[in-house]
Amino acid sequence: MADARIGPRFGYAVNLLTIVVFALFLCFALIRLAGTERQMRLEAGQNMVWVLSQSQREVLRLEAAVARHLAGLSLPNGDLELYFDLLLSRLNLLDQIPQQLALQGLGLADQIGAAALEVRRLEALLPAVQNGSLEAGEEFAAVLQTLATLFNRAANAAMVAEWDELGERLDLSRQALWEIIASVVVILISGALLSTRLLFTLRQARRAEASLRQEKQFSELVLGSSGEGIVAVDRNQRCTLWNPAMSRIVPVTAASAQGMPLAEVAGLFASSPVARAVEASLNGESAECTHQPYFRDLAAQPQYLDITVSPLRHGVEVVGAILFVRDTTDRYMAERALVRHRDELEHLVAERTLHLRETQEKLLVALHDLERAFAREHDAAEFYRGFAAMVSHQFRTPLAIIDSNVQRLVRRGHDVTPAEVAQRAERIRASIRRLTDLVESTLNAARLDAEQIALEGDTHDLRALVAAACERQREASPERTLHQELPPEPVSAWCEPVLVDSILSNLLSNALKYSPAESMVTVSVGRTGDRSWCAVHDKGVGIPADETARVFERFYRASTAGDVRGTGIGLNLAQALAQRQNGEITVTSEAGEGATFTLWLPARPPRRAPLSDIQEVSV
Repeated sequence: MADARIGPRFGYAVNLLTIVVFALFLCFALIRLAGTERQMRLEAGQNMVWVLSQSQREVLRLEAAVARHLAGLSLPNGDLELYFDLLLSRLNLLDQIPQQLALQGLGLADQIGAAALEVRRLEALLPAVQNGSLEAGEEFAAVLQTLATLFNRAANAAMVAEWDELGERLDLSRQALWEIIASVVVILISGALLSTRLLFTLRQARRAEASLRQEKQFSELVLGSSGEGIVAVDRNQRCTLWNPAMSRIVPVTAASAQGMPLAEVAGLFASSPVARAVEASLNGESAECTHQPYFRDLAAQPQYLDITVSPLRHGVEVVGAILFVRDTTDRYMAERALVRHRDELEHLVAERTLHLRETQEKLLVALHDLERAFAREHDAAEFYRGFAAMVSHQFRTPLAIIDSNVQRLVRRGHDVTPAEVAQRAERIRASIRRLTDLVESTLNAARLDAEQIALEGDTHDLRALVAAACERQREASPERTLHQELPPEPVSAWCEPVLVDSILSNLLSNALKYSPAESMVTVSVGRTGDRSWCAVHDKGVGIPADETARVFERFYRASTAGDVRGTGIGLNLAQALAQRQNGEITVTSEAGEGATFTLWLPARPPRRAPLSDIQEVSV
């Protein structure tokens, strides 16, 4: 392949080099001929021998005219002024640049110039000479003789110089002649080489033509045997090729299709997708039309054709486009059937997937319910274990008090005074109230664990809720002091009033229970950002710093609680109720310095308020 490419390139290089040599030597010969012709040509303005001889002749004629006029003889051609003017005209000719350069080359320019100046000065003596003055005539004659001598010397020198120059020109012409002869020989050799190369090229062209003819026949055979329809168009979208396979697809013969505009051959090629693809190919871009419908002979069902269009290039120039047309009807119908089958499968899979997803969701719900039930069961078990421990510890004391008072009343019988009966009865009632409070706290904790406490939140004034809770606490403990710090403007809070009252009652009762009887409990209300708050501050036993994180755990009691009676359920229940309303309870405390419990509630309804469809049941 490489040798096949190098051979033609070498031949082209030889031909180009031969043509360049032929042109160069031909131009050289023409240039030398022109130079020789220019050297052989004598210009009149540069013939110094003739100019000097004519000038000398006019000097001699003027000198003779002056002599005849002084001798009294008549002048044959007019007066002296005519002869003088003719001499001045010759002197003016010598003042031209070519003649001046020639005189400078002879070395006589200054002398002849000075003599010519003297002659021009003689113009003032011309009237005296015409009047017969011998002195003027003698002066005339002296100047003219000097000028004639100079012209004679200059003419001799010019003649010798011209002979020398002519010899040099002859030598140069002889040399140029030989160079021209050599150039002609080279031109003849180049012409012979070009002729040889031309004959060789013609022979190769005949062979290439025969090879192209064979390749064309082979290409026609391939195109005729191809199962694909092949169409070629020129830049004007006129059909230049139509193979037999195309005639089987579109019922048009090659003879009737060739030379016709492609859009007029068949309506298939006039459709917008195919027309755009052909235009794109004529602009140098390949294009493709897939599943193009074509109705043949008014058939009810169309054929489906795939058409690929590519540009035809001659070098870098796009000279046309070629179309490859394939009948893909069977494949298209099979693909459509496959697509329908795939859609049916996808629909079936979607139905099965939906059914599986629904089943999975049901299983997840059931699993979630099972986990919640298990958690409730576990919490109930923990509750009952804690409840049993609490009952064994907390219920024993009031029951023991009731039992001891009843036994004392029984033993003394009729000896018991009414005052002692009233005292013993009051102790028994106090113990019963203690038991009732314990049972109520325990039941509330159980209801919260079972999600049996309903929530219907709304916006309320936290000041009013706090004031009501403080008033009820004063009624229960009239001997204690509750100080309220309420702002003058309303403090809105989104909450359930019943639950807030339960929380505040727990916080207030704890503050009174764990602080000295003579101390004051302070209740303050305010708003910070999007949350409202109510702080209950006491000056009681306080809570150690390392135990504040556990005070909200169920059944947990701080180490500073001492002998103060309690179950450890109240703060846990209060925190759970606060969180159920999107709030919380925080605590700050130091042992022996008192404690501050703060209830935080949202100031406005949350975006999605927690709802519960579980109604509270009575126990």
